[in-house]
Amino acid sequence: MPYLPTSQAYLEQSAQLLQAYPDTTRIVTKYSFPTTRKGNITRSQKSQVRKDAKATAGQSSTPAQPSTAIATLTLKTFNPTTGICLHYRTNKLQEVGRLITTLGKLAAGADVAGLGLSAAAPAADVEMVDAPAEETPVAGKTSGQGQSGKKTKKKGKR
Repeated sequence: MPYLPTSQAYLEQSAQLLQAYPDTTRIVTKYSFPTTRKGNITRSQKSQVRKDAKATAGQSSTPAQPSTAIATLTLKTFNPTTGICLHYRTNKLQEVGRLITTLGKLAAGADVAGLGLSAAAPAADVEMVDAPAEETPVAGKTSGQGQSGKKTKKKGKR
């Protein structure tokens, strides 16, 4: 199954799946942080390390810069009875916190409309009405007077 393009789309689809099948739907999270330990390097990474080592062997004057490892969070919402599987992957820290918090609330049975997901709480169309016409000022009051009829004094710098 392909990954969903945005976190909002993933949350909306997951909320719908959890609402439809709350007893059988599972949420799986997988956090991966690539390391350079010998046992954790895959075959393609090993060949890349060998190529980098050969390239730097001829250039002994400058040390090789290690590539920055990027940690990723992969989320999967799965329902085994229907076979629906939703995937999303991110490496953004703020997005990870928001996703985990929202999915935790969804899994605990929180009201989907209260979470602010757009698909879960469709807004009804609201008719815009014109503002009432401005009333003309009363003849006995001036613009500097309040409702009690006393003049108000503006404070300024001294």
